[in-house]
Amino acid sequence: MLRIYNKLIFLFTIIIFAGCSSDNNSPVTSGCEDVYWTYSNQENWASLCNDFSPCASQRQSPINISGATSNDELPDLEFNYSTTSTQIENDGHAIKFICDGGSSLKIGEMNYQLLELHYHSASEHQIEGQNYPLEVHFVHKASETDLAVVGIIFEEGAENELFSRFLSNFPLEKGSYSDKSMINLIELIPENKSYYHYEGSLTTPPCSETVSWYVLKERLTASAEQITQFSAILKNNYRYVQNLYGRVIYGKGS
Repeated sequence: MLRIYNKLIFLFTIIIFAGCSSDNNSPVTSGCEDVYWTYSNQENWASLCNDFSPCASQRQSPINISGATSNDELPDLEFNYSTTSTQIENDGHAIKFICDGGSSLKIGEMNYQLLELHYHSASEHQIEGQNYPLEVHFVHKASETDLAVVGIIFEEGAENELFSRFLSNFPLEKGSYSDKSMINLIELIPENKSYYHYEGSLTTPPCSETVSWYVLKERLTASAEQITQFSAILKNNYRYVQNLYGRVIYGKGS
């Protein structure tokens, strides 16, 4: 009996030691939540952390949209948007509007719940090799491995109504702002729902290749003053365009 007891103590000690040894030898970047990344070091994102390795893969976003293959049999984008309270966040990488539940996007038979919309300056996607002043991404989720992001590009023109209401409240540093005013989300979407479509990724680490992209052909506008004011908050928070690696870009409508 004593021999069995001693063996159990020995095995237990080995297990504890092995667990501690494993923790001590595991890479500090195995959990990536606290890994510091910036747009100025984006060429190195994949090497910053094990979970960032997709950033060097071959289905990455954004891309230069050029030579799209026309396909009007693609499904329509059905925006079933309601209103949301005002919750604005500067997370150090983008300005986000966090959306209340209840808004969704239907694409064919799939339903995606709207999570947030956030802004990049300059645009992440190029159109025929050209960047534009701003781009907004409406992020939708069906599951952890199935996201649909609608991108809308801004050009200089008339004042943007949402910016007119809230630009002065955008946090200039990491932080948040909220109030009781409501935002009608469907009013943020252009009337023309024609789009470019391709399969890609998140444009920030971990660059997960789980995104179906829909970049609308119609553009939004913001005044020169608004663009300047917004761009001063987060300077150049955009990822460079990525290689297509044989992917096909489709276009629906005109």
